[in-house]
Amino acid sequence: MEKFKNEYILIEEEHHTIYVTVFKRGFLLRHFLEIIRDIPTIKITQDKNLQEALVLASNVRVEIGENLPLICLSVSEDKMEASIVLNCTQADLDARREFYIGEILKTIHDNKVTEGILVDRLQDGLRPQQEILIARGVQPIDGKDAQIRYFSLSERKPTIRQDGTADYYDMNFIDEVKKGDWLGEKIPATNGTSGRTITGEMVVPIKGRDLKLLYDRKSVVEEEEDGSKMVLRAIIDGVVSFEQGKISVGDHLRIDGDVGIETGNIIFDGSVTIRGIVQPGFSVAATKDISILGEMGLSGIKSITSQNGDIFIKGGIFGQGTSKVKAGRNIFLKHANDSHLIAKEDIHIGYYAIGSSLNARHILTEERHGKIIGGKLEAKGKVVAAIIGNSMERKTFIHIEGFNRSVLTEQLEEMLQEYKKELTAFETLKKRIDAFENSSRRKEEDSQLQVMQEEFDQRLSSLSKLDDKCKYVANLLEIKGEGEVTIKKVAYPGTFLEIKNAGKRIATSVMGTFYVTGSILQYE
Repeated sequence: MEKFKNEYILIEEEHHTIYVTVFKRGFLLRHFLEIIRDIPTIKITQDKNLQEALVLASNVRVEIGENLPLICLSVSEDKMEASIVLNCTQADLDARREFYIGEILKTIHDNKVTEGILVDRLQDGLRPQQEILIARGVQPIDGKDAQIRYFSLSERKPTIRQDGTADYYDMNFIDEVKKGDWLGEKIPATNGTSGRTITGEMVVPIKGRDLKLLYDRKSVVEEEEDGSKMVLRAIIDGVVSFEQGKISVGDHLRIDGDVGIETGNIIFDGSVTIRGIVQPGFSVAATKDISILGEMGLSGIKSITSQNGDIFIKGGIFGQGTSKVKAGRNIFLKHANDSHLIAKEDIHIGYYAIGSSLNARHILTEERHGKIIGGKLEAKGKVVAAIIGNSMERKTFIHIEGFNRSVLTEQLEEMLQEYKKELTAFETLKKRIDAFENSSRRKEEDSQLQVMQEEFDQRLSSLSKLDDKCKYVANLLEIKGEGEVTIKKVAYPGTFLEIKNAGKRIATSVMGTFYVTGSILQYE
């Protein structure tokens, strides 16, 4: 089929292939390109053949390209979009617009495009020799993951006043709930909304990921409410806590007055709140948190011991050289006089510690006004105080055990790898349990599910303990060097610092930070 002819060239199409025959020399390439600009169905694919034919003018038919259809349709691999290219001129499109619209509809119909046709593009969006989106499918909307919220525990740190100082009188320490109180909820995962391709096929969405509510089944119950969500509620009155990765309600002993002759010594499996004080000679022991809220503070008590929790003494303590306070986690108090304090984690002191023996991971006083005067302090990581010692040069001993940073960093990496491994095993088990619960099973298979649930609880507990260990080590690695003493205002003569094996006796008043790197004591 002849496409174009003049005294120099003949352009023909045969079986969708374009040929050129050059009769005589003198017809330039730019003249050729000007001609085919008005014949958009011609696509040059053999540039070298064309150039040689124009130069040689050998009167031989040469293949130079392909003949395009008036309408080229392309469908995306996922069948969500279809585009067309009109191989015509603007003048031809304007003159035969209805013809082209009909051809477009025929082309997309022949290619089974039946959905999402963009009619507005047919009416107003047609352009020659440009790619035009002509059909768009409906994308599926993936389901949302289950949404879980838990009771938010009060943050155990002093309230900060407007001037920036810490108020150790005001701490939210124990979170009490009553039977039936809300402890958490889960909005279930959704299935999502199906989509549809331009060829009419349904596209299945990805279902949202289900998540488990983690709770102690002895103190918390899971109930369906509003027909759309699962809610956790307390079965008993008590104190909210997270134990081994689960929310739970622990037993709570509340004493509205003092601990003394009327109550006797207190030994309790759970948390204890004392609205008054502990009278001289008496003791309190609990497995979890102990909160003593009396404004007068404690004097001459025997001991306060929390096996696994924190201790808060709002009014401070006058120990008379014999009182002991020991916490499985942290100790918070206003002041300590002639007392023995031991915490597995940190000791937080509001105003001062005088003549006391303190032992913890970190010993932290209020940075603007906190004082450490006399006594002996032993910490694993750091001690922070505004003032250490006094102008009378009272002897104050501070010993930082310190650590080897490279060794501890390596240990943390190993623990994180172990945590990752345990988490993978935990998630695999969780999927097995979910699949088992959602399948139809025989009654005798319930025992198998029970075994898996017990393994689930064990792995969750293991993960929780490993997470606590990682946080403990990471907290140590945050300090300066491998052991730190920070003095915000002044350390007086009479203060003796020992960080790892490096000792420093303060001869003149000083402020700043002492720390050890390797075995070298540094100061800044």
